[in-house]
Amino acid sequence: MASVTQRIKQITQPRGGYLKPSEFEKKEFIDNEILNEENIHSSLVGLAVDYLTRLMLDTPPEEAFKISLLGANLIGEERKAYNLLKKIKGIDDSSIYYACKLVGYDVCFRAGPMGYKNVDEIEADTNTINNIKIMIKRSILFFNKCGPITKDGFTFEGGYTKIINSGDGDFLTADTLWDFKVSKNNPTSAHTLQLLIYYIMGIHSIHSEFKTIQKLGIFNPRTNCVYLKKISDISNQIIEEVSSEVIGYVNISNSNNSNYSQTSKPISENEDLLSMADIMKVLSCTRYMVMKYYSEKDLPLVKMNNKYFINRYDLIEWLEKMEAERKRHQMISLVVSVIAIIFVIIFMLFIFNSIGR
Repeated sequence: MASVTQRIKQITQPRGGYLKPSEFEKKEFIDNEILNEENIHSSLVGLAVDYLTRLMLDTPPEEAFKISLLGANLIGEERKAYNLLKKIKGIDDSSIYYACKLVGYDVCFRAGPMGYKNVDEIEADTNTINNIKIMIKRSILFFNKCGPITKDGFTFEGGYTKIINSGDGDFLTADTLWDFKVSKNNPTSAHTLQLLIYYIMGIHSIHSEFKTIQKLGIFNPRTNCVYLKKISDISNQIIEEVSSEVIGYVNISNSNNSNYSQTSKPISENEDLLSMADIMKVLSCTRYMVMKYYSEKDLPLVKMNNKYFINRYDLIEWLEKMEAERKRHQMISLVVSVIAIIFVIIFMLFIFNSIGR
């Protein structure tokens, strides 16, 4: 299985891409700000702009920098990461400086610890800090015009498949799914496909906010440009092909893709998302035992509107893990038993030999 971005790298898109970037409507915002050369990697700058923008739009700090904290936890530096987080108060120079360090942990979660670079070596200079500040202010101004934000840092519980099992989007407003790209260049076909995958998976997920989405948008605070495309202008054939060939849903045959959110179904006719009753039936146990598995055995339940659900494939994977653990314990018990028997035999032989003497 793969993340959304990993899956995009695995496939070959049609010529020009499933969603051609040139077909997105472009709008440029004008201000008098000038960006200078930066001294840290552009990916770190992009993450700092993204997370600090969320922070300034009232997302709690731990939620805004959630991926960074998860990455730090993977390499045993969670305490250090939280100490950095405490120093981030807003978009003053000091906060931006420490935010650039903290986002250095993201790579551990997104790509694995092998790509990690010591965050102590990330030293954003004055130009970089000023650039980030400008881009955050542009982002806040943008959302004041196009918002409010209805969801940020969202994932797709209930919408994942055997092919794609992770991925997180940036922002939703009332009718648009937005992705942040802090790049000097125009969007690519990989960027536009990422947006379409997010939309399709969002429709299949447990999150109702996706049902009102009518447009896909990219905002680039570096170039101060917006790129928009109406979902109604995307052909059914493209949606069907991306749904089945890229994500892994069954083929869809809609006469009008504006009804996509109401008529499309994932694998097994929307049965991938199991309710508590379904889980109890599969595991042949009580609700109490399900919650015990959840708290003690890491059963990957998802809570939505005070109800618990689980993706069918997550449950299968968990059951396989539990079975592997059972077999491992069984093997350990067998080995221990054999060793114990050998010791008993040796001990008995020793006793017999002692008596014989």
